[in-house]
Amino acid sequence: MSDPTSLEPAKQPLRDRPRILTKAILADLADDKPTIESKTENVRVTRLGWGSFWLGQLITLAALAGVATWFYQTQLLPQIRSATAIAPTVPVTDTSGLEERLSRANDQISTLQKQIDTQSGERERTQARLQEMADRMALVIKQNAFVPTADAAHATTAGAAQLAAMMPSVSPSTSELILLKERNRLTDYADRAIATGDRNALQAIVISMFDPAMKHLRNACEAEFRRVQNYYEYSISIDPGYTLPLQDLFKDGSVRAEADLTPAQLIKLMHDSSQAWENRLRCAYLLRASTDKETNAALLKTLKEDLSLDVAKQAQSTFEKRVGRKFRLFDIPTIEAWWETQKGAAK
Repeated sequence: MSDPTSLEPAKQPLRDRPRILTKAILADLADDKPTIESKTENVRVTRLGWGSFWLGQLITLAALAGVATWFYQTQLLPQIRSATAIAPTVPVTDTSGLEERLSRANDQISTLQKQIDTQSGERERTQARLQEMADRMALVIKQNAFVPTADAAHATTAGAAQLAAMMPSVSPSTSELILLKERNRLTDYADRAIATGDRNALQAIVISMFDPAMKHLRNACEAEFRRVQNYYEYSISIDPGYTLPLQDLFKDGSVRAEADLTPAQLIKLMHDSSQAWENRLRCAYLLRASTDKETNAALLKTLKEDLSLDVAKQAQSTFEKRVGRKFRLFDIPTIEAWWETQKGAAK
């Protein structure tokens, strides 16, 4: 018979085998417990290893930052301070006096430049007048024929030769050149009168028309005068919708519309040569409805004296509308003669 304390299942009775197996399983579980604890210890060891790694990295970075700070403080910063100390400092000076002197110098330069320009223009005009006089003298010499006197008919051959040598002569080609220059000068006067409204250019044509030395070009003078006259008869240079800039002319706001202007104000603006020619022309136009008895005389004054042919034309047009009579454009002698008769009749 077998030993009842033995663990061998084959030697135990069948009824005791379940209890024996349970003990064996519990014994195996007891044997496995140290193994689970050992695994847990390995996981903890691994976690502690990664923390130590990152802590070491942070310590290394801190050490490098400390070394860099030490290098900057001991090596670089002293050099920067020494370079700053060596660099020269620019003194801050007051430039107001210099700017004032520069402004005065610029003003003086501008004044001198204007004087130089004026002198240059005057010199050019003088040269042009001298050239014109020389050309006219040469033309007069060409036209004047040498007429011998009675004593000259009894002159000897030597005396005739001396007179021929003394007589001024101009070649035909030179004479044609002088005539061409005079004709071109008249054309230039007419061109300026049309393009810029320059009254002085038209006046130069009129002077040449009645100049005895220019009698050979009288037809040319009349042709150029009529060219200017026809242009202003059928053309207009101002914008038809132009109105007076009342805000600029009356800054106090006393006049807000053209209808508020009195005849005296219009006449004053029309005779003010510092005003733009458009303003003077507009004033001459607005005087059509004036009831002032001095308006016609003021319009004639503008017709005779204004430097702009556009303004003079408008003054004549307004005058003709007021008196109810038409005249040839810019025929000032005829207009003045007729006006004198009207003033005499009124008396």
